[in-house]
Amino acid sequence: MRRVRIWVSGARGKLGREVCRQLVADGHEVIEADVVGPDPVDLRDREAVARSLRGVYAIVHCAAIPSPENITPLRLFEINALTTFNALEEAWTQGIRTAVLASSGSIYGTAWSPEELTVAEVPVDEDTELRYVDPYALTKDVLERTGQMYARRGMQVTALRFHWILTPDEVRRYIAEAPPEANRRNLWGYVDLAEAARACVLSLRPRTEAERFASLLIAAEDTGKEQPTAELLAQYSPDTVIPADLAGTASLYDCRRAAEVIGWTHRSRWRD
Repeated sequence: MRRVRIWVSGARGKLGREVCRQLVADGHEVIEADVVGPDPVDLRDREAVARSLRGVYAIVHCAAIPSPENITPLRLFEINALTTFNALEEAWTQGIRTAVLASSGSIYGTAWSPEELTVAEVPVDEDTELRYVDPYALTKDVLERTGQMYARRGMQVTALRFHWILTPDEVRRYIAEAPPEANRRNLWGYVDLAEAARACVLSLRPRTEAERFASLLIAAEDTGKEQPTAELLAQYSPDTVIPADLAGTASLYDCRRAAEVIGWTHRSRWRD
C-alpha cells in the first residue's frame, strides 16, 4: 500500500500504540487520536473528531472501554457506541473510505456473562451464534453493525474480533501459569499483541466490492496452555462438542477467514 496519513484512535492504549509503531515502520504518517497526550481528542466530541480527521486516508478505531469492570452499563454503552459512530460518521463526511474497527471475541458472550455461558461447539468462527447477555458484548455488536451500515454506503470496513490481546510474557502469566478453570470462559485462547496490530495494518489494503465489509476473528493458532486442548475441554467444558481432528494444543478459534480476506495468519507463538 502506498504511504498515506492514517488516523488511529486510542493511540496511547495497548493495541493502538503497537498499531502506530507498525504503521510508522511501514512509512505511513500517523495521526494520534486519544484523550491523553499533547493534543487530546475526545471522541465523544463530534467537532473534535472532525478536526482530527482532516487530510486522512484511512482510520483505525482502537479506542474503547476495554472491559465492563468498574463502569456502569449505561456509561459503557454510551462511550463505546458514540465513539464508534463519531469516528465513522465524520470519516464518511470527509470522504474517507477505509476503516478498521477493533471488535472483540467477547462478542460471543462467554467472557462477561453474569452466569457462565459455554460454547456449544468448537471451533468458534465468524458464523458461531452470538448468544451474549451482557452490555459489553452488545457494544461490540453495535460497533460491527454500525460498520456494516457504512459499508453499505460504500466504505470498506473491517471489524476485527480480537481475542484476549497479550504479550508472550502475559500469556505465560495469565494463562499458562493460571489454574485451567480460570480461563475456561475464554477457551484458553489469546492473540499476540504484535499479531493483532498486524491484522489492523493488513486490513487497510483495498479489497473487492464484494468484500467491502468483513468481520474477522483474530486469535492465535494455539492455546496458552501446555495441556492438550481436548483434555481441557473434556475436564472443564464437558458439554462442548469436541471435533475429531483436535490435536495437541490447537486453538479453539478458527481464523481461516482472516487468512482468506486480509492474508493474516498468526505467525508468533508464546512458546518460542
